[in-house]
Amino acid sequence: MGTTANRGWPYPESTDYVADGATAMENLADAIDGSIGNGYTYVQTVYFTSSGSFTKASYPWLKAIRATVIGGGGGGGGAEYSGYVGHASSGGGGGSGGGCQKWITNIAGLAASETITIGSGGGGGSGSGSGSSGGSSSAFGMSPAGGGGGSGGTHTSGSQDVSGGSAGYAGTAGDINLSGQGGGWGLTHGATGTGGAGGSTPFGFGLGGALITTNPASPRGGNSASGYGSGGGGAVGAESVAASGAAGKVGLVIVELYA
Repeated sequence: MGTTANRGWPYPESTDYVADGATAMENLADAIDGSIGNGYTYVQTVYFTSSGSFTKASYPWLKAIRATVIGGGGGGGGAEYSGYVGHASSGGGGGSGGGCQKWITNIAGLAASETITIGSGGGGGSGSGSGSSGGSSSAFGMSPAGGGGGSGGTHTSGSQDVSGGSAGYAGTAGDINLSGQGGGWGLTHGATGTGGAGGSTPFGFGLGGALITTNPASPRGGNSASGYGSGGGGAVGAESVAASGAAGKVGLVIVELYA
């Protein structure tokens, strides 16, 4: 009998007398199975965009999981009316949620039903109010925080810079832990007002904030967050009318399953 050079798998050579071909094939199959039996094969992905549970008994073949968890995005800041002719006011953008990822092979150590919590998107601020922070998401021992809400813009007759929401903190529980992106500043200079952009995640951008350049008589609400965990845009208020920031987007949990 010979063996292959790389793996040492047995095979009958032309000079061998093989009385039982089935036995020879079985020996070869056992050798191949023993060599590659510790690998993992991707099967499917389960997405959670609302809270729920993961039941491992539903996947009796499960050998490994790659879980990704994203916190909710913060809301954009509102913008009070400026109170001055020819002037605007602007709110900051909401920060995006943090993110964690973990590779899990101890399937027996998982609970029969793992709780999945999806962080809510923070509400947009109204008037001079700041946006609300996004909620934390949690799954498989990871719990990245949501992004902070953007600050609200106030009465001004000149220039004003308003801070965006803080980046969501990821923590340290994953194999990979990445904080979110802070929201953009709301900028006002006379008749020009720009609401801060919401922070982005790998699953979608926080769009740029509202913009007024030459017509401060018309308010603009913040632009909506476009992807899971991203922050809402800040608003721009007019001379005599306030505007509201946009809400942040909910978080996300992705569970990739391997046999």
